[in-house]
Amino acid sequence: MEKTPVRALVLAGGGAKGSYQVGVYKALRELHWRPDIITGASVGSLNGILFTMDACEQAEKLWLSLEDRDVLALPEGRSPEELRDFVLDTIRGGGLDLTPLGEVIDGIVDEAAVRAAPVRYGLVMTEMDTLKSIACPIEKIPQGKLREYMLASSACFPALRPREIDGVKYIDGGWRDNMPLDLAAAMGAEELLGVDIDGVGITKPNTTGLPTAIIRSHWDLGPLFTFDGARARRNIALGYLDTLRAFGRLGGTAYGLVPDTEGFLPRFIAAYLEVFDRAAARAPALRLTEALARQAGGWPPPFAEDPTAPTRGAVAPLELAAERFGVPPEVPCTPRALALAVLGSFDRDPAERFAALLEKDSNAPTVGEAALACAEPAGFVTAMVCRALDEMGLF
Repeated sequence: MEKTPVRALVLAGGGAKGSYQVGVYKALRELHWRPDIITGASVGSLNGILFTMDACEQAEKLWLSLEDRDVLALPEGRSPEELRDFVLDTIRGGGLDLTPLGEVIDGIVDEAAVRAAPVRYGLVMTEMDTLKSIACPIEKIPQGKLREYMLASSACFPALRPREIDGVKYIDGGWRDNMPLDLAAAMGAEELLGVDIDGVGITKPNTTGLPTAIIRSHWDLGPLFTFDGARARRNIALGYLDTLRAFGRLGGTAYGLVPDTEGFLPRFIAAYLEVFDRAAARAPALRLTEALARQAGGWPPPFAEDPTAPTRGAVAPLELAAERFGVPPEVPCTPRALALAVLGSFDRDPAERFAALLEKDSNAPTVGEAALACAEPAGFVTAMVCRALDEMGLF
């Protein structure tokens, strides 16, 4: 029987965006992917503690209930403008107080359980005076000091106050190592799975030489210091879907696409290619325009060798159109359901702006529309998607 490699889950810092990592862990549990090691920086160190205890439900409940005042010492009863001025003055004076976060940690962290867990835990923090990254596997954290080390790892200076431990001041671990892959490798990992939430600080190049996968969101996960239950619920859903996609259980890039049992994708791809080739025959430069639209939005390049295969690149134009129309990404759907959501999201057909390029039998001049398409690549791709769906006759 083949030996399973020692797996490490590496959780990056990113403040309130950390709710995304709960969704990742939920999916990993469902997939029976269990880490042997968990390392984290900043909010990743906090989530890492809960995941080390396998307290996924508790983590989700916590994130859904967190508000700004549960994490930061903010005054009551002030207007948004007064609160902004208070925060700015506090930062100038040394940073916000993390006492509320310490109280949250006291309520959820069982240090004895963490030390006895089958999963080994580690965090990083930064020595303030030297800006040296300090790697702290659980064995090197003194008994009774886990809470202080977690708060030090999360002290995002200058917004938050440094944390003093044994006479030394420490700040957020993310300042020097926002995704501690090296720590995981030093703790004996043989395979790495990182979760990037676009936090501040330095994400060092991966020099471990170990097999590594990174899960990150196509979507904006929100502000760094705005803790909100609705935002957390969305981020948890996104993290869950992105992880299922990373493990091949869902398709798509930004949307969670379930298997295409209806045979919709090959028909859509054929229709889209017909519209695309029609436009490109009238203005060849539009092939580059389509590629630029993908690149700007972080979408996969055009089609694989088989243009009718349901690859991520092939379905990207449909996803791009869905994002442009604000179709919510939190719920998995079939490609056909996503197409219907696109068609139901506009009053005026976007393809009307490019009639000379997209109509089957048009002889109208195309110079103006081609220039508009080059100026608005995403709008042009959306128009081609809508024309393809219309010619397919979905309704």
